[in-house]
Amino acid sequence: MWRFNHLFKLLPLLLIVIGCSSGKPLPLKAKGYIISAEQDALSEKFANYFFNHFSQRTKDKSILNYLKDDNGRNAPAGYLNIHLELAKDLKHDYCIEHNAKELHIRVRNEQTSIWMTYQLIDAIAQQDKRFASADLPPSFIQFNSQCNDFDFNYREPYFEPNLKPDYAPIIGTDNLEESWGIWGHNLLKIVTESTVAKNENLYALINGKRNYKQLNFSSPELFQFITDYILENYGDGSKKSYRLMIMPQDNDLVCTCPTCLELGNTSTNATPAVVDLINKLAAQFPKHQFFTTAYRTTNNAPNNQLAENAGVLFSTINLPKGIHLDNSKSSVRAFEKQLLDWQTKTPNIYIWDYAANFDDYLTPIPILYGLQQQLSYYKSIGIKGIFLNASGYDYSPFDDLKTYVAAALMMDIHADISALCSKYLSKFYPVSHALLYQYYMGLELNFEQRKKPYNMYGGMRESLSSYLNADKFVEFYQSLKNILPKTKDTEHEKLLKLLTALSYTRLQIAYTNGIQNWGYAIDKGNTLLVKPDINQYLTTLKQFKQFGDLKNYKEENGSLSVYINNWQNLLSTKKYENILMGTPVQIISKPDEGFEKSDLLVDGTPGFANDYHQGWYLSSINDLKLKFSTEKIKYAKEIHLCFLIDEQHNLYAPEEIVLMKDAKLYKTINSNQLNISKNIASVSIKVDFSTGSNISLYFIRKKVARSILACDEIQILK
Repeated sequence: MWRFNHLFKLLPLLLIVIGCSSGKPLPLKAKGYIISAEQDALSEKFANYFFNHFSQRTKDKSILNYLKDDNGRNAPAGYLNIHLELAKDLKHDYCIEHNAKELHIRVRNEQTSIWMTYQLIDAIAQQDKRFASADLPPSFIQFNSQCNDFDFNYREPYFEPNLKPDYAPIIGTDNLEESWGIWGHNLLKIVTESTVAKNENLYALINGKRNYKQLNFSSPELFQFITDYILENYGDGSKKSYRLMIMPQDNDLVCTCPTCLELGNTSTNATPAVVDLINKLAAQFPKHQFFTTAYRTTNNAPNNQLAENAGVLFSTINLPKGIHLDNSKSSVRAFEKQLLDWQTKTPNIYIWDYAANFDDYLTPIPILYGLQQQLSYYKSIGIKGIFLNASGYDYSPFDDLKTYVAAALMMDIHADISALCSKYLSKFYPVSHALLYQYYMGLELNFEQRKKPYNMYGGMRESLSSYLNADKFVEFYQSLKNILPKTKDTEHEKLLKLLTALSYTRLQIAYTNGIQNWGYAIDKGNTLLVKPDINQYLTTLKQFKQFGDLKNYKEENGSLSVYINNWQNLLSTKKYENILMGTPVQIISKPDEGFEKSDLLVDGTPGFANDYHQGWYLSSINDLKLKFSTEKIKYAKEIHLCFLIDEQHNLYAPEEIVLMKDAKLYKTINSNQLNISKNIASVSIKVDFSTGSNISLYFIRKKVARSILACDEIQILK
């Protein structure tokens, strides 16, 4: 009996001990709050910043007090002392000690102190309704006693929300405009726009001749110019440290002047001179950081070490996107080999990663679970920073959600994606969050289960064949239209923009599906008639002009105005005729991947002149050879052909078109017989279809490297 009573008395104490050891956070809500700081300038700046922003979140100023000359640990009963410290020698990115009376937070740098400020404000506001945080992204860390390190020390999700100057500090990310002084291939541009642009010594010497498309990285004049430019624009780094990119122009030109050759340059390798310049600049500016890229002429690692404040940026463009990475894949093995070479020269390696379909910003693409898997891989191989290239200054659906979750994942690769999505959507979409969560997470889970990479430059046909379910999208699109009138204020504006953007996707599905389910047209024999609801989607899409960041549907030449004009041109024809429509066309030559079927050549849908994804049959392996029967087209008299010209993407009109009738030469059309109008080449060929059983068409590609033929409909007319 005594033992039972004794254990019963000890039970509350045991429960307390078990609760603490489980890591369950103590409540943050208190009667009032005392803010204090360690007695040093950096900690006091941290505490000042927190107090000023925290006090703006409540109307009742009496519940807050900032004790500048006291550690606050004798706070009144029921008050919580929030003691803040910024210690540059802290071994972790942040540490939290939390007991019933005090919350002691230590951080290692100012960037973390700002992020921690808003994490704590929102966490308190979630429990204490005297504080408002409706505009802040949801806090996602627990304020229990712990020490943590971020998984990456440079974190940038390159979505439009992160490019807002005040937002990146709140979510603890970096911002290209704020973090980098010189970025990308801009060094040559800076030189050519300067007062010293005419100095020939700044430019590469190749085979004894000056080449103004590349720089001479061993030039003392270039070193002096960059030094002066940094001092004038960014200072010596005492007030603020910048990252600066020193890399060759985006071509294969390498300076082979005597000095560059002495440093180790070859006709294909510029790394020796580039790294030598970087190390000199790093010594000149020890408080700035200097980077180059493992790309093209600087693919090879140097023989010498990089300075402590120097590093290299790796592109992952050759790695599969959105799936788990392992070295069973040849592209991953090649990446790891190159990475290992550079890691012997510097530990400061960042990744230029990707999280978008750059040929279609507006169709929702699930990237979060794939990103989590790939970030885990990058951490395991020693990557220190992530630049996640996405839609940038252009809007993309769910970019606010992706920015928030990606920021959290770059801090903690094990973060719960589902919980983060639910938390964010519930806060900023109070009426529509369930609809948005169900659809977007459905995309994520479906894509993860397929375990197939997405195409960074894919069209709607690829999206529909990989992750996008047309039925579910159309259902979501209609539900979005239905729920929009029930929303108000910021949520209404965000949903209106989302619906506007998704009208592009709805039109793309209609265009791609043609006469099939959800398509844009009705089949009337050899004629297509456009469905009336297409005008509704176009009308909604035309609202894009209301939104400053919704102008483009893709990275290059993706104007929504041009896209809408293409649709209006299609609609203005009212009907499209092609006697060959529905007749099987045999592809005799080897087809490109994704173009094994010939439906694009006879589906009755004209190609859009500004986009090779829109209705064009692509052939790049061999000359395109086709064959079809004349059995049902004996009364026809003409073949009309169109080809897309876009030299930037290696698209050329054919050098020759050979028409065979029953395997015998019938006609030959040379390139000078084609009609060229802007970027479209066309030709009409008179043909007597009344004789012969089969017609063969051979399209001879232009004899240039990586030549691609883009062919529109094989249109047969009466």
